[in-house]
Amino acid sequence: MKKVIIKKLLLKLHLLPFFEKINFVFQKIKNKKSNNLFIKENPSVKIPPDFYLYETFDLNYKKYYFDSIHTTKWLLDHLKEFKDIDNVSILDWGCGTGRIIRHFPSVAGLNNLYFGCDYNKNYINWCSTNLDNIAFKLNRLNPPLDYQNNSFDIIYGISIFTHLSEDLHYQWMKELTRVLKSNGILFITTHGDSFKNKLGENEKKLFDSNSLVVHKYKKEGNRLFASYQPLKFFKTLCKKNNLKVLKHIKGKVSNNKPQQDIWIISSE
Repeated sequence: MKKVIIKKLLLKLHLLPFFEKINFVFQKIKNKKSNNLFIKENPSVKIPPDFYLYETFDLNYKKYYFDSIHTTKWLLDHLKEFKDIDNVSILDWGCGTGRIIRHFPSVAGLNNLYFGCDYNKNYINWCSTNLDNIAFKLNRLNPPLDYQNNSFDIIYGISIFTHLSEDLHYQWMKELTRVLKSNGILFITTHGDSFKNKLGENEKKLFDSNSLVVHKYKKEGNRLFASYQPLKFFKTLCKKNNLKVLKHIKGKVSNNKPQQDIWIISSE
């Protein structure tokens, strides 16, 4: 909650962009030694520009690369519970710098078709130039996606709805349903109950009334634009699009850090 108060104060004083630049420089200095070591030990690994990493994940090359292999395996374990991962088409919706989708060909095999899309043209240009066996496309912040109806067996979006307005929640869920095949799997993560400590008292009341809560520190889609999804709100969002919730895993708080809720959903 303290960080939220500080962000609101910085926003009010028009100092948030300046603070972000200072924090970026600090993170570069903090990670310089370990990042240089990573490059020395892994010369063949392609790493996105530092600011891209700062915007999307963490400015630590080792975490970006090796932790993401574990994330890919973690994601596949969840998906395999409901889908045979062989000869399927998989879309990373909001792929950013390809942190996860880049590992799918080596972890899940080349029998599948892999796709990634994002609204940031810099990320898509970097991914298209540097990552193999994946087809990348640029989209806009608003739908539609440049894909045909019923294109994908699996779509996943890791912490994407968490940076969208209520209006775009409805627009994008409808669009994802359009491009998902019948009996396809949609894997989504959200800010659930474990994130309530980031809300003010009035915001908590709003959240408890099953309303979406939004922090508009920056423009929509940016990591500083944060949305918090109550359980009933997200279930209603699924129901409106004739989606069936196969599994919901509530995020826990571990070492004072909240974890996102996991939603595994199927088209009917």
